[in-house]
Parts: sequence; structure tokens; C-alpha cells
Amino acid sequence: MDKISSLVGRYSFRARVFFNGVFCDSNAFAEDKLAGQLHLVRSGPVTFRQQDAAALHVNEPAMVFYPHGTAHVLEIPEGASATLLCAHISFEDGGANPLARALPACLYLPLAGMPALGHTLELLFSEAAAKGQGSDVILDRLCDVLMIQVLRHEFETGTLSIGLLAGLADRQLAPALGAIHARPNEPWQLESLAREACMSRARFTEHFRNVVGMPPGEYLTRWRIGMAQDLLRKGMPVKVVSSQAGYTSAPAFTRAFTALVGVSPRQWLKEAAPA
Repeated sequence: MDKISSLVGRYSFRARVFFNGVFCDSNAFAEDKLAGQLHLVRSGPVTFRQQDAAALHVNEPAMVFYPHGTAHVLEIPEGASATLLCAHISFEDGGANPLARALPACLYLPLAGMPALGHTLELLFSEAAAKGQGSDVILDRLCDVLMIQVLRHEFETGTLSIGLLAGLADRQLAPALGAIHARPNEPWQLESLAREACMSRARFTEHFRNVVGMPPGEYLTRWRIGMAQDLLRKGMPVKVVSSQAGYTSAPAFTRAFTALVGVSPRQWLKEAAPA
């Protein structure tokens, strides 16, 4: 499985369109720790404002994405109007989701510079204009596809300076990350991960922290616990999950899970179950 598919399969997200049409007013979005906001500008002008950042003036088809749910304001100049499609992007585990963490607070992408997204955007805007039976579901799914394409674009262009995608794009770190993802149950140590990267232990630790944004040990734990949560949701017993996640015993796994998540695996599963 390729790198992006592996990540999206492990750290899921879901899109839900909440506006589609012509807008000629302003709207303030409060900070949202559970979901980001995606704004597709089909025609402008639109101004986006957020605290401690310069105003972003959009006059061409573009995507503006706040993956961390950063508070912001969307404004249309007086007497003007814009055609927008806006969606909430809910990342599993909110701001702790590595995909969300890998992206900047605000991602601005003029659509003219992303020809690979053209077909998806054409379908998206066409469906938005049609507003036929099932359009809401179709728009949500197309936004899911668009988000995966955006992640691929950011990965392939190497524009991310820090985060998981930046680590996967890094020539030295990619083999170590790939090894963790493919074989999380191995007894990884700093020395063995550094060998995967063909680096010294000290250099690997420093470089990993600078690029990915956390120490290798913390990343390994987060990946293992994320995998364990997927297996628990599928009904796998804690004892089996602990082994597949790389822990020597169920108590060791429970201690690591509780330290990271805040509750035991069984309590987490009980709280995560649909009412």
C-alpha cells in the first residue's frame, strides 16, 4: 500500500458540506478543536481574516483550508458576492490526528495551480449546481476525495516544512517511518530506527524531531496506539491487540494506552461506541 493510502486508512477524516451557493455577507467561525473548515471559492472576491495573520484576499478560484479549526472570519466586500462551497472536515481524534497536525494552520491553494484536481473540482461544482437527489451525500464524498488529493499534492510538492507528510517526503526519514508503519509490532529502539534511516542515533533523533515535530519514541507510541484503536473497534480482544501493537503484555499496553489517551482501552472503547 502506498504512503498516503496507508495514512488515510489509519487516520481517517470525514467531510460534511454546510454551505453551497452564492454568499454576500460575512461569517465568523469560532475555534473548533474537533473539525477543520474547508472553503472552496469558485468565484470571488472573498477576504479571510484570522488573528495574528495578514488578511487573505481571494479573487480567483481557490481553496482555503483551516485544518486545525482555527478561528477565522470570511468576508465579502459590500455590494459584491461570491460563489462558495464550504465543508467541515472532521479528523478522527481531532487536533491529535497526525494528518491534521501535518498541515499548517491555514492552507491556501489557487486552483489554477493544481490541474490534477481539475476533474474532481469539475464534478464537485457540477453536482453543487445540480442540487439533485442525493447531492448532499455525493458532495460529502467528493470533498473526501478532494482532501486526499490535496494531501497527495502537498506530499509530492514537498511544500510541508514539518509534520508527518514532511517526514514521509524526507529521503532519510521515509524508510524509518515506513518500517514503523509496516511493522509496528517489532521491538523498535532508537538504534534500529536510526539504522533504517542510515543515520547515527543522535543525528536521527534530532532530525526526526525537527521534521516530524515530535521525538521518534513518541511517534512510535502514537502510531501503535492509533493502530490499536482501529483493532479494538473491530472487536479484537485487548490481549491480541497488545501483541499486534508491539507490546510485550496486555498490562504494558494498557499503561501506554492510558498514558496517551487518558482512559483504559476498555473504557475508551465503551465511550467510543455509538449510543
